[in-house]
Amino acid sequence: MIGRFSRHYILPVGLMVMVTLSGCGESGNAAGEEKAVRKKRAVNVIVSPVQIRSFTNYLNLVGEVKPRRRVVVSIEANGMIERIAIEKGQWVKKNTVLAEIEDDLLQAEFREAQASLKASTLNLNNQKKLFDQKAAAESAYLDTQYLYDIAKARLTHVQARLNKTIIQAPISGVIDDRFLEEGELAIAGVAFVEIVEIDRVKIVAGVPERYLRYVQKGTEAVLNFPAYPDTIRVARVTYVGTTLDPDSRTVPIEIEISNSDNILKPEMATTIRVVKDYISETIVIPQDAVIDTDQGMVVFIVDGNMAKAMPVTLGSVSQDQVVVTEGLDVDMPLITVGHRDLVNGELVEVKEK
Repeated sequence: MIGRFSRHYILPVGLMVMVTLSGCGESGNAAGEEKAVRKKRAVNVIVSPVQIRSFTNYLNLVGEVKPRRRVVVSIEANGMIERIAIEKGQWVKKNTVLAEIEDDLLQAEFREAQASLKASTLNLNNQKKLFDQKAAAESAYLDTQYLYDIAKARLTHVQARLNKTIIQAPISGVIDDRFLEEGELAIAGVAFVEIVEIDRVKIVAGVPERYLRYVQKGTEAVLNFPAYPDTIRVARVTYVGTTLDPDSRTVPIEIEISNSDNILKPEMATTIRVVKDYISETIVIPQDAVIDTDQGMVVFIVDGNMAKAMPVTLGSVSQDQVVVTEGLDVDMPLITVGHRDLVNGELVEVKEK
């Protein structure tokens, strides 16, 4: 009975296996057909004709805006600050009075020195008359002359000290900072204000030693300012340092430019571009069109309705553009979009940009 059951059971199982295998065969055929369809399906790509044009390769540097001149004005006389005539941020002209220091004692000394000089002048004139009339000894006349010289020098000295109680701007510029207030006691040598000249500014940067051959005094540079993306200035290098910084291995350079509208502020970031290479006619393609393979650099072009891999030799690179020195000819349809997963000989369909 077990045997019969077994034989009876085996038969349906065999049939099931045959049915299953038959189903798998049909599924395999469908997958093969789908694979064949997919293999024949063309990949959509966008092409650009290979062209000859000029190519400029730039050296990119990072710099900062610096004032043309920065002057710290210090106190030159001791005394209380009696009056301050300026505020931070104010533009001042050269020789503008910035502040005055109390000068009562010096004024008294000045009047005393004036009186002493008048008396010495009178005595000298009298002694000269007597000496000319031979009524006075030469030594007496010379003593009077010496006293006159001393009185005159003393008056000049007091006048100079008095002048120092009036603080004036040594340059034209903007009051960038002020360190003392009215009523404070000023001591000679203490900083009072800082003035920056920003009608003209300097762009300061460091050039790595390996790029020094590209930068000389007079080299043209293109300046961009991240704070003002639409502002572009073209100027020439006005200074190249003579000493290499031992830590950064760079040489300082300066580019002086006009800032009459005062939009450029000290310490503002700047990008500097200096021409490294210029080629008037060469093949230039997007760097993204190049694929790095085990066999070297390749690009894809459209040949008929298929993608064709073209080994290329590359030259200089600038931003997203690269020079091709070998491997491409003018007007070849270069695939620029859809090329990343292509294989040589794959069907492609060119689409409009």
